[in-house]
Amino acid sequence: MLSLHLILGFVGVALTEGVIVEITNGKIEGYTRVSPNNVKFNAFQGIPYAKPPTGKLRFLAPVPHDNWPGVLETKKDGNRCFSVAKDTDDESEDCLFINVYTPVLNLNPIENATLPVMVYIYGGGFRDGASQYDFYGPDYLIEQQVVMVSLNYRVGPFGFLSTGDGTVPGNAGLKDQRLGLEWVQRNIRRFGGDPSRVIVFGQSAGAASVGLHILSKGSAGLFRGAIGESGSGISNWAYLPDPIRYPYELISLINKSIELNTSQAILDYLQTVPAKEIDVASTKTHTVNHPLPVIEVEHDGAFLTEKFYEILDRGDINRVPLMIGCNSEEYLALSKNMDSLRSRAASYDKDLRKLVPKSMNIIDENKRVEIGRKIKEFYLDDGKSFADNPGYAIAYNSESHFINPIIKHAEMQSKFTDVYLYKFSYGGVMGKNLNVTLPGVEKCTHSEELFYTFKRILPDYDNSDLSQFPPKDVLTHKRMVKLWTNFAKNLNPTPVEDAVLEDIIWPKLTPNDFQYLNIDEELTVQTDIKHGRYRKWMDLFAKEALPPYVVV
Repeated sequence: MLSLHLILGFVGVALTEGVIVEITNGKIEGYTRVSPNNVKFNAFQGIPYAKPPTGKLRFLAPVPHDNWPGVLETKKDGNRCFSVAKDTDDESEDCLFINVYTPVLNLNPIENATLPVMVYIYGGGFRDGASQYDFYGPDYLIEQQVVMVSLNYRVGPFGFLSTGDGTVPGNAGLKDQRLGLEWVQRNIRRFGGDPSRVIVFGQSAGAASVGLHILSKGSAGLFRGAIGESGSGISNWAYLPDPIRYPYELISLINKSIELNTSQAILDYLQTVPAKEIDVASTKTHTVNHPLPVIEVEHDGAFLTEKFYEILDRGDINRVPLMIGCNSEEYLALSKNMDSLRSRAASYDKDLRKLVPKSMNIIDENKRVEIGRKIKEFYLDDGKSFADNPGYAIAYNSESHFINPIIKHAEMQSKFTDVYLYKFSYGGVMGKNLNVTLPGVEKCTHSEELFYTFKRILPDYDNSDLSQFPPKDVLTHKRMVKLWTNFAKNLNPTPVEDAVLEDIIWPKLTPNDFQYLNIDEELTVQTDIKHGRYRKWMDLFAKEALPPYVVV
C-alpha cells in the first residue's frame, strides 16, 4: 500500500515532509532536488540492498538485506567500499548501498511505472570507486525523463579475492552488481520505473562489468540493453588468470610468520583480520597489484565459469542491444609526466617483448621479440624510435589496452545483436581536456566523456552552471545526454532525426562494415577508427596468438 506521503511526494507537494516509498524491505524516506535546468526529481540515497559483507560473509557472494521496521532515512550517500587506490573517512565493509533518482511524477508511480531505467556501474579498475552523488550526479539524465540507479559494489580484495576453487570462488563484486540488478527488478516500479525497460551502463571497469553481465547466464533477464564506455568483458586488464598468488602475498603482508596451506585456512584467517589491516596490505602487494574477475569453478551462484572470449565468440550471451565505444586516446594522461612517458617509450625500444600482450600467450622469447618488432612497425617507420616519438607510445597503450578489445567485442557481438560503436573525440573545457599536441595522439583521455553526461561538483570543478562553458561544450553535453537517454528509451541512440544531433542516423555495426559514430565538434559516421591499426592488430592475433583465448 502506498502511503499518502509517497503520493504527495511524487506530485511535488508537502516536500518538507520528505518522500516516502515502501519497497520490499520496508519504508524509505528520500527528498526532492532540483536539477540545473529547474527540473524536480526525487532522490533516495544509501538504500541498503545487501547485508554488510562482514565476518563469515567477507569475500563471498552478497546476501539480500533483512527487512527493517519503521521508516529508513535515505537522504545521503552510503559508505564507500574499501579502496586499494585511496583512503577516505567513509570507507567501510558496510558499503552495499543503492541509489535511486526519479522524476517527480504526477500520478501513482506504481500504476504508471513506464519510465526507462538506467543502472550505472562505476569504474575504478576493480580497485576503487563509489556511487557518490557529487561524482555521478544524475540531474541531466533525469531531465530527459528516465529513472537513474547507481550502486556500490566491493572492489579490491573484498570484491575480487579468490582461492581458485569453491572456497572463495571470486567475483564477489560482480555478484554485488547482479544482486543490485535483482533489487531493481523487485523494486523499481515503486519509483515509477519499468522493470522491463532497464538498461545497464558503465565506464572503464564498469564497462568491463557490463560486458561480463552480457556473458553471464545468471544476469539473464535483468536488463534489456547495455552501454559500455571504455571497457569490455574481454579487455586484457579485466581478468586474472592465476588468482591464488594474491591471497598468499596479502597474508604475508599482514602476518609474515603465519603459514596457511589450504583455501579454507586462508578464508578462516582473513575473515578474522580487521578490515583496515586488509585494506592497508592491499596497497603493498606486488606479484598481483590487485585481484580482478576470474573464471570460477562450477558451483551454484557462479558468475562465469568459462573463458570470456569463447562465450562471446559462440554467441552464448544475453542477446541485448549494445552501445559501446572508446575515447579517442584513452592513455593520453601519460603525457602529464613527460619524463615517465619518455622512460616508458625508451623501454619499448630497448625490449620489444614489452609490446606483446600477455593475452597472445607467446612464451618463446625469440618469438616475442619478432612479434614486438611487428607491433612497433604498426606505429613507426623503420629506424624511428618510441623514445623520439612518445606520442606513438601513448597510442600503443590506448589501443592495446582499451581500444582493440572494445572494437573486437563490438565486432563479435554484432553477429548476434544490434551494436552501435562510437568514438568520443571532442576536447573541451567541460571535459577538463588536457590539450596535448604530441604527434601521434588524438584529443581525449580516459573518462573524459563522463563530464558531459553527469553533473559533477568536485573541489576543482563544477558543471552545474552550463553558462560558464563554451557553446560547443554545452552542445556536446546535450548530444551526449540525448544519445545515452535515447538508447535507454528506444534501444537506438538515433531513432529519429533530431536537430541537436544534426539529424544524423547512427548505423548499426556489422562484422563487414565498421561504421561508427565519431563524436567531435560535429557528429560524423566514419569507418577507420584508428588509422587501420586495429585490422593489423587482429591479423597479428589471428596468425600468432596461441589458445586458450580468454581476453584480447
